[in-house]
Amino acid sequence: MILCGIQSQSLLGAAINKLLEPPSKLRKFAVLDEAIEWAEDQIIYLFGGYGRLHDPTTLPEQQLLGGLTVGEIEALAALMEPRTFQAGQRIVGAGEPASSLFFLQSGMVSVKIPNGVRLATLVAGMVFGEMALLEDRRSADVWADTLVQCFELPLEAYARFREKHPQIGERIIRNLAVLLAKRLILANTKIDLLTSS
Repeated sequence: MILCGIQSQSLLGAAINKLLEPPSKLRKFAVLDEAIEWAEDQIIYLFGGYGRLHDPTTLPEQQLLGGLTVGEIEALAALMEPRTFQAGQRIVGAGEPASSLFFLQSGMVSVKIPNGVRLATLVAGMVFGEMALLEDRRSADVWADTLVQCFELPLEAYARFREKHPQIGERIIRNLAVLLAKRLILANTKIDLLTSS
């Protein structure tokens, strides 16, 4: 059973807590989106959808680096720092300065707005924090859903690299434009589906 939207401190919450003494298979969530997210994850786990979470990807598999040569990717990799985050750890916070981007090597992260609503789930081979190439502040939180291993590319180092290699910087911005266009198409499709009746 899943309950959401009931505050534990409320009279209703207190009454429910008394009725459902441990051990209980009851899941409680303050926000409906968190309950839906948990239910979705259970279905995906049940049918093996997260089987590749721990299989690491390499930098040449990253969409943002598409079209770069092995040598160009190696030069960029020299600027990156390997990072590890534990499940439940916040990696990026909304409103913070956007000072780097991350290439997800293994694990899964959730992108959420500050009220807890999940915008996206990302897995190995995907990039997050990439809006730092366009914005100077973070617009969302990114949380590690599992053990996460990634490479962090500091923007200061990337800016110096881009000055020496403008053609690589141009390719990365083109790749970012393609990623953003795909997201916009997907968002528009979802809006159309939700509003058609």
